[in-house]
Amino acid sequence: MPITDWDHYTLRTRDIEASWRFYEKGLGLDVRKREGFPIPAFIVSIGTREVVHGFLASEDLEKVFARMAPKDEETAKWPTGRIQHVEFWATGLNEMKANFDREGIAWTERSLPDKHQVGVHDPDGIEVNINYPLSEVGK
Repeated sequence: MPITDWDHYTLRTRDIEASWRFYEKGLGLDVRKREGFPIPAFIVSIGTREVVHGFLASEDLEKVFARMAPKDEETAKWPTGRIQHVEFWATGLNEMKANFDREGIAWTERSLPDKHQVGVHDPDGIEVNINYPLSEVGK
C-alpha cells in the first residue's frame, strides 16, 4: 500500500490578496478562485496538480477547522498552525531569485548534500523552500 503522489496543503490566510499575489507573482504558480465555497478561497496549481488551497481566515472558517483538528498547546503558538514549512522542486535558480527581487520577496539560500535550496516566507509566515539540483550551482 505505497503512497504514490502528493496532493496539496491548506492554509488559512489573513490577507487573501497578498497570498494570491505571493503564489502567483512570487512563485510563478497558477492561481484561480475556488468556486462554490462560502468563504473566499483560492487554489494554486502546477499544471493540473493542485498544490495549495487557501482560505480567508474568519470566524466561520475557524469553526469549521476547530471541528477537524485537535488542539495542541505548542503548535497553537505558531502563526502557521501545525505547518512549519513546505518544499517544491524547480529549475531556473537565477531566474527565481531575480523574480523574488522584483517582487520584493526576501530570500535565503543554502546548499545541502542533495540539493540547493532557496527559502522564502509567504504572507502568513509559512516557510516555502524551493529546491534545485546541485548542478544549477555548479556542484
